[in-house]
Amino acid sequence: MATFEITVEHRKARNQASITLADTGPSPSAIKLYSEKGGALMAVRTLAKPCGALTVEGFISLQMAAANDLALLTGTPTWGEWCDGHGNKIIGGAVTPGDGPGPFRLSGAANGMVYEGGVVLLKTPAIIR
Repeated sequence: MATFEITVEHRKARNQASITLADTGPSPSAIKLYSEKGGALMAVRTLAKPCGALTVEGFISLQMAAANDLALLTGTPTWGEWCDGHGNKIIGGAVTPGDGPGPFRLSGAANGMVYEGGVVLLKTPAIIR
């Protein structure tokens, strides 16, 4: 399959549309963390509104809400979904510890663990490429 190389201007336009889409709905956009793809919901991290800003390169830097969210379950989330204000998934990807390669990286969590009732922190800025 062939891939395209897009310009920074195109990436900015596309990613601004993603931010606008995410901010639609009655609630703030959020990142939902699951035990695995299709698994148990372990935690939700609410985003600010607007939920992101564009970097110079045109990538999305997600902005966390000022208030911290608490984990719903204890365990290691491995799948995350960025959802719009209606709760609909926009994108999904791996959840990894802070230094991991995943698009959703947990900060301050030993080995990527979250603990029921504990604060859910994502490494900031969370960059969506």
